[in-house]
Amino acid sequence: MKEFKELRNSLERGGSMPSRSIAFISHPEPGQHIQPFPRPHLESFENPLRAQMAELHLRNRGLLDEMSVFEAVEADSSDVLSVHSEYVLDTAMLMTDLGSGQLGEAAYASPELLRSALLSTGGAKLAANLVTEPDYIHSFSLMRPPGHHATSSASMGLCYFNNIAIAARSIQTEVGIKRISIVDIDDHFGNGTAEIFYSDPSVQYISIHEYDYESLGLGHYYEVGQGKAKGTNINIPLVEMSQDESYNSAFERVVLPAIKSFKPEVIGVSAGFDAHYSDPVGNMNIDSKTFWWIGREVNSLVQDLKLQGSFWVLEGGYNPFSLGPCIEASLRGLAGEETPELEDQCERVINQELIDANNEIIDAVLETVEVYW
Repeated sequence: MKEFKELRNSLERGGSMPSRSIAFISHPEPGQHIQPFPRPHLESFENPLRAQMAELHLRNRGLLDEMSVFEAVEADSSDVLSVHSEYVLDTAMLMTDLGSGQLGEAAYASPELLRSALLSTGGAKLAANLVTEPDYIHSFSLMRPPGHHATSSASMGLCYFNNIAIAARSIQTEVGIKRISIVDIDDHFGNGTAEIFYSDPSVQYISIHEYDYESLGLGHYYEVGQGKAKGTNINIPLVEMSQDESYNSAFERVVLPAIKSFKPEVIGVSAGFDAHYSDPVGNMNIDSKTFWWIGREVNSLVQDLKLQGSFWVLEGGYNPFSLGPCIEASLRGLAGEETPELEDQCERVINQELIDANNEIIDAVLETVEVYW
């Protein structure tokens, strides 16, 4: 405990964060579940290769030597049932036994489905629990499949169990954490996480995502939560091909003040990297510098608000060549390091019309949610 207090005091004085205070969770077999489709099907991009290449990149760059590395273990049925209906668990078990079948939209089974999903959930749960202990301020779980589309009653969108929701609930029930902010930076709206916590005032959910303003759907900024939880669901629906400038603006104007107002004890990050300009599934236009900047801002929140820490759970990010650099950038931001120069960073044309459109959207978001702060 003495060492932990010294670390906290160092952070408050503006000192750099020792990288050993970051925990990294992976597994020698990062989920062998593969959906039965060849490219260019969307489902084919969510595969073991993306996690394997990302971890190889981090190892080659020396980051794994600088962090405390843990091996994920499978979650159990009670973890899954903390946020999901028995139907979700039962169908995953049944379809795994059958070795094929469709659980929901873009959610297909394989003989390895259940083990892979439970390992991914277990990794997220471990990440959350580690930052409630004295030795770790941040953690990152590099496990798949993702989870933020899975609702309380259905698997969908490459997601089977909602990893970050289960992890958040676990530290509430097992550790006694009362308030958690979840920031979702995936290209796609985390409808499952929003639904699970929509009426829960103890969990704040903030999502920055691509939105189709021609075909209105879930993820609009009018969705603010229900009952006592009104104001805890915050959607920032940006237009297609949004650039780094708009992500920075959304964070500075909405995410940071919202979290400061909510006063959580822990921050969870649904760490999707498919907003990267090279991603085959997303349609945004940012690079690893923005993920470094987000990591830096989350670290600053933890320091300034004296939170227990942040835990990051992998969601999207389907280009195996850019995923590693994006995760590296995030980790270096969390560690308080300067912006790394990475091969994905390049000059791109700035579209002022897109920036102006997003600024109008952010204005509307603020008008909708500021009344609850």
